Amino acid sequence: MRNIILALIYILQSIIVNAQNEIDALRYSMTDLSGSARYTAMGGSFGALGGEFSSLSSNPAGLGMYQFSEISFTPIFNLNSTKSYYSNNSATAYRSNSLVGNFGLILSTPKNNSDWKRINIGIGWNQLANFDNSTVIEGINYDNSIVDKIIDLTKGTLTNDLINGNGNTYSQLAWNTYLIDPLYINNDLVDGQYISNFSSNSKTQYKNIRTSGDMSEFIISLGSSFKEKLYIGATLGIPAINFYEYSEYIESENTDTANNLRNIILSEELSAYGTGYNFKIGAIYRLSENIKIGGALHTPTFINMEEDYNVAMSTYFKDSSLNYSMGYRAPFNYDLITPMKTIVSASTIFNNIIISGQYEIIDYSTAEYFTTGFEIENNTISEIYQRTENIKVGAEINLKTIILRAGYAKYGSPYIENDFSIENFSYGIGMNNGRYFMDVAYILNQSTSEHSLYSYVNPIKLVNTNHSVIFTLGFRY
Repeated sequence: MRNIILALIYILQSIIVNAQNEIDALRYSMTDLSGSARYTAMGGSFGALGGEFSSLSSNPAGLGMYQFSEISFTPIFNLNSTKSYYSNNSATAYRSNSLVGNFGLILSTPKNNSDWKRINIGIGWNQLANFDNSTVIEGINYDNSIVDKIIDLTKGTLTNDLINGNGNTYSQLAWNTYLIDPLYINNDLVDGQYISNFSSNSKTQYKNIRTSGDMSEFIISLGSSFKEKLYIGATLGIPAINFYEYSEYIESENTDTANNLRNIILSEELSAYGTGYNFKIGAIYRLSENIKIGGALHTPTFINMEEDYNVAMSTYFKDSSLNYSMGYRAPFNYDLITPMKTIVSASTIFNNIIISGQYEIIDYSTAEYFTTGFEIENNTISEIYQRTENIKVGAEINLKTIILRAGYAKYGSPYIENDFSIENFSYGIGMNNGRYFMDVAYILNQSTSEHSLYSYVNPIKLVNTNHSVIFTLGFRY
């Protein structure tokens, strides 16, 4: 069964470019700007600041700065839009959702008469990535059809193999729904050659893609402070992944055909679940009363994934419809290692203003499947991905009654040949009376990417814009 599924995925790569294993590896290697309202409002640049639960997934040394126990909770509301540009046409799809950004508990234990001022424990979870998205692509293709690609894949397959169900998945789907027929020349069968029941005229092509799920991390952290000069910490991270994708590709004739074929529908469904583990260690050093530097190292994340995949095809004629589907729903397991990450950071305080910056290095080309049979995918990962940098900066001004914040984060493009970097602009406001705090943040996330309907069509440009409103409520005791 596993070899059948691998063969199916290989064929899928030849037809629909976005459903590839190297893209799965990248998806589970990248993180968003997510977490508490204060953390996100300052662009996530907390590597040298500390005292913020979300930073335990970045630099756990910040845990050593807590002098009180604390509990916090963060809901997030998102509105996402994706605009596609295909064949002189544009289409926009919207998606909204609400979720929990983080939930955290800090337990602080002071140590009297000791250079180690306290031992702190942090337990909770942080959201790392949100997969909720909708994409609509629509346009007229004057040059080719997805059937042309299927015929190309079917060439050389004997007709009897298709009759007996021994063809590859897409060829079998097309054969059983009368999308393709054998080629005859002067009433003689040319075995292994096929023709399309679509005409060569222009066709309207439409695709709707909906994804959902998230990647979150349950964390257990330990931190301490040495003479209020050196802060150290460590985090055990246990990520949990839940990803679902459903896509529907429709191709319609703009004129009648000899066989009265009107349109085809190709649907695909992918469900993926996974868990893993990683370790993070970090330190923050106070150079002076107002200046701190920090550093952290994240080990690779070791993930075990389980996937279910199903594909179906339907063809619709003028007076009737013929439907045929084929799928594999037996769980398919694989193991993945995501890249390690290195973080350096600095912060300063003057008057009532905090300024912080953070620099991250991550090499996406080092992601690797360590399940037998993924040599092609691993080679592709090393060839198309690269080492890149993330830059985060933030500022906070305390006006006593309220606190104002702003931040910027840029995530470098993981691709060698394309600049698919991601920018985040964030703003926030908060109140803190010592016993409780309330924070609100807004994030504008902007990025571009590409999607291919199939390999005969040039990649289609996608522009993604996401608006997030984040609330955090916390109590100290």
